[in-house]
Amino acid sequence: MSVKQTKKEIANLVVNCRSQKISIKKFFDLMKVQQKHYTDFSYSGNGAFSFVLKSTNKKTGQIVALKVTECNDNEINGMKEIEEEYRLLRQFSNCKYIVQVFNCFFLTEEESSDEDSSNDEEEEGKKNVQKSIKQQKNQKNLFFVVEQEFCQTNLENFFTQCRLKKSYPCQQQKEVMTIQMLDSIAYLHRFDLLHRDIKPSNFLLSLDEKEIPTVKICDLSFASALKNNKSIITVSKIKGTQAYFAPEVEKGIYKKGSDIFSLGLVLLELDNMSTFNFNDTTNEDKLEIKFAKIFPNYQIDRQSYIYKIANQCLNYSVENRKQAIDLLIQFIQENQKYLAVELSSVINRSQLQQKSEQLSQIQKTIIEKQQKMKSEILELSQSSKNQKHFKNLIQMFDVLQQKPFKAQEFETILKLLQSIPKYDSNFEFISVGAKGLVLGTFNKTLGIKTVLKIQQVQSKHEVVQEVGIMRDCQMPLVIKFYGYFYLSVNKKDDFVVYEIEKCSGNLKQYLTRLQKENIVLTDNQKMQIAVQIIDVVNYLNYNGIVHRDIKLDNILYIESQSDVPTIKLTDFDQSRKVPYELYYRDDELVKDYFPVQGISGTLGYIAPEFFQNIFYTFECEIFSVGVCLALLDNFEKLEPVILKKAQDYFFGFKIPFEQNFNVKEELINRKSQIYDILLQTVVFQPKQRKPLSQILLNFQKHGYYYYSQIFSQISTVTSDLKYLKILSLDNKNQKLLKGDARKIASEIAKCPTLSTLSLYLYNNNIGSDGAKAVASEIAKCPTLSTLSLDLRSNNIGSDGAKAVASVIAKCPTLSTLSLKISGNSIGSDVAKAIASEIAKCPTLSTLSLDLGSNNIGSDGAKAVASEIAKCPTLSTLSLYLYKNKIGSDGVKAIASEIAKCPTLSTLSLDLGDNSIGSYGAKVFASEIAKCPTLSSLSLYLGKNSIGPDGAKAVASEIAKCPTLSTLSLDLQWNRIGSDGAKAVASEIAKCPTLQDLRIDLRSNQINGDVQFMNLLPKDIYLKVKH
Repeated sequence: MSVKQTKKEIANLVVNCRSQKISIKKFFDLMKVQQKHYTDFSYSGNGAFSFVLKSTNKKTGQIVALKVTECNDNEINGMKEIEEEYRLLRQFSNCKYIVQVFNCFFLTEEESSDEDSSNDEEEEGKKNVQKSIKQQKNQKNLFFVVEQEFCQTNLENFFTQCRLKKSYPCQQQKEVMTIQMLDSIAYLHRFDLLHRDIKPSNFLLSLDEKEIPTVKICDLSFASALKNNKSIITVSKIKGTQAYFAPEVEKGIYKKGSDIFSLGLVLLELDNMSTFNFNDTTNEDKLEIKFAKIFPNYQIDRQSYIYKIANQCLNYSVENRKQAIDLLIQFIQENQKYLAVELSSVINRSQLQQKSEQLSQIQKTIIEKQQKMKSEILELSQSSKNQKHFKNLIQMFDVLQQKPFKAQEFETILKLLQSIPKYDSNFEFISVGAKGLVLGTFNKTLGIKTVLKIQQVQSKHEVVQEVGIMRDCQMPLVIKFYGYFYLSVNKKDDFVVYEIEKCSGNLKQYLTRLQKENIVLTDNQKMQIAVQIIDVVNYLNYNGIVHRDIKLDNILYIESQSDVPTIKLTDFDQSRKVPYELYYRDDELVKDYFPVQGISGTLGYIAPEFFQNIFYTFECEIFSVGVCLALLDNFEKLEPVILKKAQDYFFGFKIPFEQNFNVKEELINRKSQIYDILLQTVVFQPKQRKPLSQILLNFQKHGYYYYSQIFSQISTVTSDLKYLKILSLDNKNQKLLKGDARKIASEIAKCPTLSTLSLYLYNNNIGSDGAKAVASEIAKCPTLSTLSLDLRSNNIGSDGAKAVASVIAKCPTLSTLSLKISGNSIGSDVAKAIASEIAKCPTLSTLSLDLGSNNIGSDGAKAVASEIAKCPTLSTLSLYLYKNKIGSDGVKAIASEIAKCPTLSTLSLDLGDNSIGSYGAKVFASEIAKCPTLSSLSLYLGKNSIGPDGAKAVASEIAKCPTLSTLSLDLQWNRIGSDGAKAVASEIAKCPTLQDLRIDLRSNQINGDVQFMNLLPKDIYLKVKH
């Protein structure tokens, strides 16, 4: 048959379709010019809006199907639906039982405008005339074409052919087809997508050489996504095929169960195609389902496994229909012979090895990409004079490089997870990265979908540290954390699983999708996202935490009811609590923060000064936030070159993202609202960066609300109370009595979503009852994660102190506690009771306990340390025991007990004025050095008469700490003299891992002799008072 005859035949075969013979001829004319690599056309089928052709793609050698839709200017929404269908099919290309799409394109013709260009032609000459005419031609879209995999028939035609031939598939074949249909719908539903038009013609069949079909769902043009974690879509205009509607659809209500009902009708016909034709049924027959009668007047096999599934699908109440994934699992469990059928919605046990090998290969590819980036950095370094900077960059790659999982490890992990009863066995694969694996699941105990992030354990104290920080940070813009547990894969507890909130994706994926769909956010939409990013990082910084890897990939999002998503900060494995020392300024106790030492972050987002000494500060965090905002505002142009632009400072440039020899195009919109923020954040000089809290204050003036605003009284809250997350009440030195304390407590009770509370009641007279009332109200805050409570000098007595500790320990979400009860004469027994109660707090990771001047003695101090060491999740401890008559035996016992804490990484001890002497100082330091996971240590040993020998011994023992990187040592008023100072410096210099040192030697009879300074290490951050 000639090409001309083929075209004519196709035009005659296309019936009941919007495209007519004339337009079909036009289609072939345009294809011949614009897409000439498609040949060998033949008719495959058509619907009301589109026709489908079989064709050969000469570029790929594949036989494909071309779904052709004529563009209609009067049906813009219809065209949007077709384009959305292509996007969805691309998104779900990982499922074997969803039709695969390869490409899409428009066929266009040119229209000339009516503009007169004669003046331009005279001025510019002949060459520019041609250019001008070309520019005036507008492209009009005539056809939209989707290239997809070719399937020989659909289920509707398959039914017809089987009946004509009176040849039907065997029961096993029908059961496999049932599994494939359930898997395809379960896969769509896993992503909260409703098909809304389930019927036989929307299941394509791909036949192998033995004519055995594989079912593939198609036609997602009516598909709709469930948003905002809702389970229902309500519409005024019903779409789909009425005969297959579920009962609730007639009322404009769609749920996942609506697809399930339609599938039940399809499965009935599949299972009984020789005796049951759904097209022959009546509405009255269908209405019988309301009374639990499934087509009682028809010959249906009601004993088959397929009928058991169809019967559950056809429950009249949508609430009583099972999910597709549950039906799939049930079907396979009852038919173990199908365990080998390949699935996409669940990780089937029979597929574990295959899936594990795939995951391992993906992870290796990611790590190879990192190595490629390392090579690019080396190439860039050849153009820079700052070789130290690039040396540190390469060091970053070497330190952060992850060892990929083995395929066997993946397989063991999946088997172990499937054995945990609280999880459905239908784990969904979300992603695999250089650090580990991310799976989706359904937590049956919580009744929600969650995400499991699986990583190798480097050290348990790092795991506890990350968990503590995640708990500290719980607020609406931080990923919800549900818990963690260990897996024993190669050895005991060598992998950790974090269970967190399920989100839609990350901001990089979100912006990439908008770019592909040609959706441009307005300035106001960008600003709403920007405020969220600044807000969440400011919240962390307020709580003394640096994330250290702020980037678009670590900012997840959830679709919200507004026109912008809600962001969720995640990935806290590099986060740290910033160490600090306290000092008085204008009679106020303030924190002097140390920089955090160590490799962290992602190239392109890291502040330039970080590469000089690998010290991370709050200012570094501000820079990373600025880079995120720059990408948010200029994603299409900036994202492909962000790595190169991050090196601008080292090539001598002065303003952010300046044009240079690497990137000559202007990348930044310098007239946008966000650009004003970039000038305050993406600044090369750290001290010129504006604090995020100040930037947010400016937003507040323009009507933006944010969570990290600090309120000093409830009456200052002018917006919804949901924004009251941080409350700081300063009521010290106000002569308050117990009645006043109750009033304060009632104010606190008004804050149902409070996460951070600082309550200063120092030097009042609230007594035992007042303290109990305050603690009782605080404990009612269901979301409180960080509490600072100052009850010093309040005559709360032993009963009040015990009651406070007991009540606070019951706070279910508390992860950081600062409790000051010094100067209350509580004694040793009560001190032990307080520590014992606090140690019962199941989620506590950071504790600051001030028991100074309480006459607790040696036994009390030991008991306090012993109880605190029992806290299983503690990573940061500050213990103030000054002026307690502890003595040398007491401090040794304290250190010995604390060293037993298996997860402690940061320790601050104030043992000032306790008469410990030289011997006590030595034995104390010797015990502390045994702490196996200590990275940061602050010691205050002032006024203890330790002398030069004691000072030397302290320094010598501390230098033996194998993991110590930050040390603050206060030895004031100890008569150590010049020789003692030199000995301290000499011994401290022997610490091989020390990166940050602060030492206070004031009031020690040094008499201006500063020779000891020369003995201190020169390549670390150093601050000395003498």
